[in-house]
Amino acid sequence: MSPSPLQVKVSALKRLIKEEKLYQQEVSEQEQYVNKMKESNADEYEIKKQVEVLEESKRMVPQVTKKIGEHREALKSFLETYSGDEDLTAAKELLV
Repeated sequence: MSPSPLQVKVSALKRLIKEEKLYQQEVSEQEQYVNKMKESNADEYEIKKQVEVLEESKRMVPQVTKKIGEHREALKSFLETYSGDEDLTAAKELLV
């Protein structure tokens, strides 16, 4: 049986929230790594490449945060008109 529209929306939002946390963790770890490289006078080219990786991760955080907001609004709108009999606990927890 395929997932219901509610399940799809809840799963998508959970995935985005998890993705945001992973990007934030990656930014933190990459900042530490770049700092260690600078302290140990690593090759400038390598530092430059790692800074590029760091900047890409930093750019992804606001994009994912925006998607989370959009998905929350879509889920909220969906719940306002939802008339099914599925458990709404998980969906409502994501809207808090």
